[in-house]
Amino acid sequence: MLNFKEITDDNTWDNLVQTLPNYSFLNSSARYRYEESIGTEVFRYAIYKEDQFIGIINCFIGKSKLFGNFLECKHSPMLKEGSEEEWGEVLTFCKGIAKENSCFMLRFAPLYKENQILKTFYNKNSFKLAPIHNVDALISQQVDLTKDLEDLRRDMNKTKRNLLNRLLKNKEEVSVKIFNDTSQFDLFKELHEQTVELKGYTDKPTSLLLKELEEQVKRGMCYMVVGYYKDKPIGIWQCTVYGEHMHLYQAATDTHFRDKNINITYLLYWECLKLGKELGCKVFDLFGGVVPEGYEEKKHPWSGVGAFKESLGGKKVTYMHSRDYALDKIKYYIYYIYSWFRTTQKGYTIKW
Repeated sequence: MLNFKEITDDNTWDNLVQTLPNYSFLNSSARYRYEESIGTEVFRYAIYKEDQFIGIINCFIGKSKLFGNFLECKHSPMLKEGSEEEWGEVLTFCKGIAKENSCFMLRFAPLYKENQILKTFYNKNSFKLAPIHNVDALISQQVDLTKDLEDLRRDMNKTKRNLLNRLLKNKEEVSVKIFNDTSQFDLFKELHEQTVELKGYTDKPTSLLLKELEEQVKRGMCYMVVGYYKDKPIGIWQCTVYGEHMHLYQAATDTHFRDKNINITYLLYWECLKLGKELGCKVFDLFGGVVPEGYEEKKHPWSGVGAFKESLGGKKVTYMHSRDYALDKIKYYIYYIYSWFRTTQKGYTIKW
């Protein structure tokens, strides 16, 4: 029998999470407090077997205008070692939360590259592959920060490496500064909204994004890496540090400088590598935007950004596909068809 203990203290929670073999800032207290602050119903539990900590559940109640409530576990649940019986107890516990909140389904999306026990458990319990694309960086490009900087430079695509080298030599015109506070929030807002307008993608309102970053700043997790051309800020990478992981959560550039061929992005990447190593991080996760294996040469909304991230070096990491458990089978069946159609019509694939 497992024991599910609600954790109220943020330091206790973060210390437990960071003993897991894998985790991300979506498991952090900063994300939990942000969701709580905007009125989301959020839950977090540490899982114990007798007195031994073995895993976590962090989840929230999502709301669909068409289908109602659902329970979503982002990068969760996670068990250090999980038997089918233990995963069964986790499912029973999550079903209890979902039913109490009138959810028509629940979704698991833990960070395992492969887990045969979990895969067998999914199949035996009628979990379905979620009809969505690889959101929340379930496919991502990750850079090994335990390597020497020169090795990381050599890992870059030759063209990108040459562009970086030119920028490093051009110290009179280009530079980078790093901030760990809220002083660059206005700049971030301006460049982020420019980038969203230019690329035409849907993102959460900048005000909510900044509210989340405020929670990260409180915990020393938020770094703004700002690139300048002749003392004018023209690009920003926002990195979130959590434990041994650094994530490129947001990136934006001044769209008015796009035609000047100032490739500040590569200098920002280089300075982020240096920052991550200085902070003792082991992984720099470029956090999603990467197409699944086998789709690199096919038409895909993320083809351009995916090719760019892969050109920087590192390796593509693919986590197990999100899985859905239907609580209302009729409603879920309708939802599945709707979501599959909506996702594929936009040019994404739900297969990875």
